[in-house]
Amino acid sequence: MDKPIRKAVRCYLIKDNKVVVIKYKNGNRKEGYYDIPGGKIEDGEISKQTAIREMKEETGINIKNLKYKGIISIEYPDRKFIFDTFISNEYEGKPQEFEENTSEWIEIKELLQKEKILSNIILLDRFFIKGLTDDNYNFNLHIKVDEQENILDVDYNLAEIR
Repeated sequence: MDKPIRKAVRCYLIKDNKVVVIKYKNGNRKEGYYDIPGGKIEDGEISKQTAIREMKEETGINIKNLKYKGIISIEYPDRKFIFDTFISNEYEGKPQEFEENTSEWIEIKELLQKEKILSNIILLDRFFIKGLTDDNYNFNLHIKVDEQENILDVDYNLAEIR
């Protein structure tokens, strides 16, 4: 049985060992979870446009100078997400609160210790972060999770950019 695939983006805004995150509010099945800003690629959009739009919609921040870094695929028991992943440290604005989520700067080390984090945050772990933050590398990260976001398996590859 083929799993439905959803194509989306994630955009990591990192500066001084901090990252901008969103935290889902009540009424969402992900209530209380931290996530990296991003969302579904709309018809007619390229992934970079989606990253810029979603960052603004979810945080209030205008992101600049985005760099494509790789792909995160997250496989649940009944569905799969494929995220084009971007990084930047250039922006205008500050994190804001919205109806569905709040947004904030948080120390990466602190974020990794939170109880409710979505699996794409694993990319910020010291073992994986080189592919995200080093301009000489791109990455491919495949994560298998259960419905409670528990990580079951991880496959990670770094590729040197030539």
